[in-house]
Amino acid sequence: MNKIIMLECQCGNFSRSYFSNFTVLLKNSRLNMDFFLIRDLVPGVKMDMEFLIAMKNSNKYQKIFQYTLDMCNMLAQRRNNIFKRWFATFFEASNFNRYCPVKPNFYYLKNYNYNNLYIPKFLYAGKYRVKFDMNQLRNNERIKEFVVSCAFEIDLK
Repeated sequence: MNKIIMLECQCGNFSRSYFSNFTVLLKNSRLNMDFFLIRDLVPGVKMDMEFLIAMKNSNKYQKIFQYTLDMCNMLAQRRNNIFKRWFATFFEASNFNRYCPVKPNFYYLKNYNYNNLYIPKFLYAGKYRVKFDMNQLRNNERIKEFVVSCAFEIDLK
């Protein structure tokens, strides 16, 4: 099993029309997050994810994987893909909704051990950056509303 060392996490860019606060704290190799959702998240919530790897002897990163995830469909599916497996580990340490719509409320992730994440074999040891942007699509996907953006820098051992 690989070991994940979280070097940095940032989720400071969020929509004030969706959240009144959004806080992320990394302490003692555990991740804590809390936010107050003030507006429904409904079917049409998309997460654009990028996985980048640090180039040797450089501060630059190269994109190795990009994926757009339909959050409500993923949560509703019975099929167990890598993303569903990842989110299942979040539920054990949080009060996150397991289905859409997600109603306004205070949500948290407490003392989350990110070393429980399944790491695919094709991700070898190295420094990575994982970024995601979440957007709410409305009116048959003609309107795209920004929700939140996060970036994580990790060292995979």
